[in-house]
Amino acid sequence: MTEYWLDTNSLVTPLSGPFRFDSVPQYWDFLQAQARAGKIGSPEIVYDKELDSKGDALAQWAKPLKGTLFLPPEAEDQIKLAEIADYVQGNPRFKPQWVAPFLAGADPWLIAYARARGGRIVTFEKPEPLSTKPKIPDIADRYDVKCLNVWDMLSELGFRA
Repeated sequence: MTEYWLDTNSLVTPLSGPFRFDSVPQYWDFLQAQARAGKIGSPEIVYDKELDSKGDALAQWAKPLKGTLFLPPEAEDQIKLAEIADYVQGNPRFKPQWVAPFLAGADPWLIAYARARGGRIVTFEKPEPLSTKPKIPDIADRYDVKCLNVWDMLSELGFRA
């Protein structure tokens, strides 16, 4: 079972900061190994919508991991996605200009996968319970899905650079 579901920012932030490919390649090898072991995953849409179009080094690293780290949707994921969409669209707290972009992106899929398959979401987003913009931790909390950041995930998995 996948224990950790990675948000796009859990890949982009380390790469743009302390874990550049040339500085800490063992980090990227570790992620690959954890994906192959089935411990970490991410919705396929994260690769398709967020990474592939950029054509950068991260996209090149990620491409061979389609089907291993970046997993295709299953029927239960789609059911959970529909429930999340209904909740977000029907919640008067969220302004319409924020609802459509949220639902068009990878974030609701991330929450749906975690709901359908179990596990926690790895993201750098922070809860903002009064925000008029849907945020992963707030929507996940609505469905009792826990979130943590990548540093906590790495600690739990025993990563050492």
